[in-house]
This record gives sequence, structure tokens and C-alpha cells, in this order.
Amino acid sequence: MSYKDAISYLYDLQWHGIKLELSNITRVMGLLGNPQSDFKTIHVGGTNGKGSTASIIASILSSSGYRVGLYTSPHLIDFRERIKVDGVDIGEKDVDELTRKIRGLAEKAELKPTFFEFTTAMAFCYFSRMKVDLAVIEVGMGGRLDATNVIDPVVSVITNVDLDHQEYLGPAIKDIAFEKAGIIKKGVPLVSAADNKEALSVISDRCREAGAMLYLYGREFYSSGDYPDNFTYYGIRRRHPSLASPLLGSHQMINSSCALAVIELLAEKGMDITDDNIREGLRSARWDGRLEVIQNEPLFILDGAHNRSGAAALARYLMSIKNGKRRLILIVGVMKDKDIGSILDQLIPVSNEVIITKADYHRSAGAELVKSFIKSGSIPIRMEERIKDAIALARSIAGPDDIICVTGSLFVVGEAKACLSNIGPPSGIKG
Repeated sequence: MSYKDAISYLYDLQWHGIKLELSNITRVMGLLGNPQSDFKTIHVGGTNGKGSTASIIASILSSSGYRVGLYTSPHLIDFRERIKVDGVDIGEKDVDELTRKIRGLAEKAELKPTFFEFTTAMAFCYFSRMKVDLAVIEVGMGGRLDATNVIDPVVSVITNVDLDHQEYLGPAIKDIAFEKAGIIKKGVPLVSAADNKEALSVISDRCREAGAMLYLYGREFYSSGDYPDNFTYYGIRRRHPSLASPLLGSHQMINSSCALAVIELLAEKGMDITDDNIREGLRSARWDGRLEVIQNEPLFILDGAHNRSGAAALARYLMSIKNGKRRLILIVGVMKDKDIGSILDQLIPVSNEVIITKADYHRSAGAELVKSFIKSGSIPIRMEERIKDAIALARSIAGPDDIICVTGSLFVVGEAKACLSNIGPPSGIKG
């Protein structure tokens, strides 16, 4: 089996769908010797910001001299982005070898893991093989029944709770909070920036039941100042002034704060993490596809906002840089199973022109469907079937002082990033 064959096999697993249950992944991990027990873990869940927070934690730990695994999803262009050690993607040879190993064991046991179950098992095997000291594990969906929830972390994180994936997690905030609170383990501290009263009530109750100490943003820790260039973290017991981050958007100050709270708790457990390590880790953190600036003149931004709260955060940032003068050209594509209206309600009011497009993926909403959710009739709306044509159109009508923003879905952002990088289309499934 070659790397290409391995990737083809993995993407074919998408036809097994999404299964939120732990029996399958538990059996798979057992067949593999439970490699997830070979290293310490930090488990990061939440509706938005969990990937950014996980990336920051991993960056600070790597800067502190630890060997660190990072497992996130989805990828933007290349499958290997999901599994990293010290910022380096898993190798093609490792993907090939681990696919053959896991596939052989699963087929012999007559197990049919889903795509996410399989890749989660691959990540844990790889981290064990690479002898990482710690691995930062991002929840895929929900938490309680997510395939990543076979770990016993030293610290857990729930960044926030908002409406998303209601078809799987339940229709109301309290239902979603219940699923996300499922990663809370007995005696394991939880860091959170949840500010919805219903969600916080569910999370607090679960922490009390589990005897898990809850550290809440705005209560035990917070940050203030001129983000991203000069802000101060006021921690549980430590203070870090004059911090800087390359991650844009005021919401990233909250994500950075959650990451720093986790680092504080790890330091209290005996890990050697200095102030210089923290500063360097923050400065070197990366999280592509989220307020990622591709070029200037015009300013070209990619952001994978795909739900109400993500779109609201993006809209706040775009308003802050428009200064009432700059024109914003919005390139938007959304998945048909998302709350299209809520996303557009946040973004259309800050836009001056809109170009509707779609990713080359079966879940993509058609342009006419997306257009039907736009309530304002006062701005020009154009449609381009292909993302590369939408980008070309935006560039043709943008002036040097304008802003172009591609958003609405990580599928769309990934395809746009591949197009802008001239490296061909993204590789397969993103879920």
C-alpha cells in the first residue's frame, strides 16, 4: 500500500458516516495495546476556538523543550495536517504503515471504524511511536461520545458552548453543553471560557459531580490590554505582562488566556515552563485558515467561520479594520446542513459586495439557496460556481485599500488556500 492508496482507503471510510459512541474506538484501541496511555494528554473541546487553543498550548509546550503531539481536525489542504509532532506533519510513510496496521487488526476483528475513529487511532499510535511527552487532543464533535474521549487527560478545556451540529448534539444549548461536558473526568481540572448561563450551569454541575476544579475565564483568570501586540494575562496565580500573539481577532485573547491557564496548571504539576517559554510559544503559534492574512493591497483574509458565534467574531474583526472607510468584498460558501441564515446575518451587514460560491463537496449549499438567506437588497450580490473564479472576480473589482474575505466554511477556506498556493485541490474529506 502506498501513501496514495492509504489516503484513498481512509477517505472511503466516510461512507461509514459519523457515529457518536465509544464502543468501537475502545475496541480498536484495545487491539492496538491502548497507545493513548503511553503519554500525558490535554483534551480540548468547545464550539469555537478549540483548535486555536490547542495549537497555542502545543506551541508553548514545544518552546519549553517538551516533545509534543497535536491532533486537530479538519485539515485544510493535506490530511497530514491533522497529526503533528512539534509542529511537523506526520510523514507519508507513517500514514501508510499505520493505515495498514490498523486496517489489518480492525478487519480481523470484524470492526468497521469510521474515518474519524480510524484517524484518532492513527494519531495515538503515532504519538506513542514518536515518544511524545504530551499530546494536545482536540475534540472532533461534542465530547461525551467523541472518539477522542478514550483518553485520561491531565487537564481538560471547554472553550465555549454555542449552537452547532444540532442534528448530532441536540437542539438546545443545554443539550450541547451536556455533550461537551462529557470530557470532564474525575478529579481532572477544567479550564473554560463558557459564558452562556445555561451552558455554564451544566458544566459547573458536571464538575461538582466529578470532583473536578473549574477554572473560569473572567473569574479565576483573564486578560486585558492591546491585543495582539501588548496584552497582560492575569492568571490563577501568575501574571504575564506585555504578551504578543500572531493570531488575529479579539476572541483570540480569550483562547490565549485559556491556553495560558492550562500552562499554569501544568507548571503546578511540576512541568518546567518559564516566562520566556510562554512568550516564545505565543509568538510562534499558528492556526491557518482562521483570520489568516494571505496578502496586503488588497488585504486578503481567510477565515473558516461556519456557525453563528464564529461569524460574529469574524464580523467584529472586519468592522474593526474597516474603520468606516475600507470596502469589504465577501466571498462566502456554506454547507447546506449549517444554519446559513445565522451566519449571513452576522456577515452581510459589514459587507459592501458579496460573491457567493461553493466548495467542490457534496455537502455544499448551492448559490441560489445561500442567496435566499440574504435579507439586505442594498449591496451587489454575484455568484461564481467555482472558488477560483470567485477569487479572480474579487481581485478584479477590489482596489488596493479594499478587503477580500473568504469565509463560511473550512471546506471553502481550504479550497481557496490550495488555489492561492497553486498546489492543487485539498485532499479528500475534511470531516
